[in-house]
Amino acid sequence: MEQESTEKSACGLCADCRHAERVRSSKGSLFLLCGLSRTDPRFAKYPRLPVLACSGYQKASPAGRD
Repeated sequence: MEQESTEKSACGLCADCRHAERVRSSKGSLFLLCGLSRTDPRFAKYPRLPVLACSGYQKASPAGRD
C-alpha cells in the first residue's frame, strides 16, 4: 500500500490511469507512456510528472489496466 501512495505522489494521475503504460529502458529506468498520444496530439508521449490535471484521465479498473 505504501508503494501505491509513493507512486501516486510521484506520478500523479498517471499512477492509476488506464492509458498509462510503464516502459522500462535498457538501463533500468522506468517511464510512463501515455497511450492517448498515439491518436491525439494534445497528449505528450511521455508527460512531465506528476500529472495533476488531464482531460484524458480515466481511472483503471481495480483488476488492473484494461
